[in-house]
Amino acid sequence: MTYIAANAVAFAQRQTGRYRDGECWTLIEDAVVGAGGKSSRGLTPNFSAQSSYVWGTGVLISALQAGDVLQFTRYSWTRSITIDVTNPDGSGSVNTTTQQEVRGAPNHTAMVVRVVSPGVVEVVEQNIPTATGPVQTLELVLTAPAPSTETTRTPGRDGATVTVTTTSDAVTNPPRCYRPISS
Repeated sequence: MTYIAANAVAFAQRQTGRYRDGECWTLIEDAVVGAGGKSSRGLTPNFSAQSSYVWGTGVLISALQAGDVLQFTRYSWTRSITIDVTNPDGSGSVNTTTQQEVRGAPNHTAMVVRVVSPGVVEVVEQNIPTATGPVQTLELVLTAPAPSTETTRTPGRDGATVTVTTTSDAVTNPPRCYRPISS
């Protein structure tokens, strides 16, 4: 049977909002096998609940496409956004917010829905947060792009207020990426 990535993605996305059995592996295994792919049970050496699963042929993050599978082990993505405001009188403020996403303590599995930009993907997954997360779709950064800066000027009576927003990302332990193979 030929693996059809679009069918795997469609199946997984139809589960959005549901709390199946709560296991990330089950969602992806059902999607891959149901779409004609080989089971990770036969591809993973010494398969067990603690295994770092193998889902097919390894691919680079830069080659990802919809229907590929990500296997996370202690992955972390941190995004910092710094907003620096300077008022016309020289006063101002600097505020930094930080968000972090982690996956795989020790392991987690997700499926690529689409590639948003190089190193950024939309995934479908479940069991995030651990043991409570329903099936969801969200974006994850897999390789950190260069920091970006945006400057805006807001005219006022006494001059312009200048706001500089800097966004930076850091990624540790990017996932292993697999292209499922036909059964």
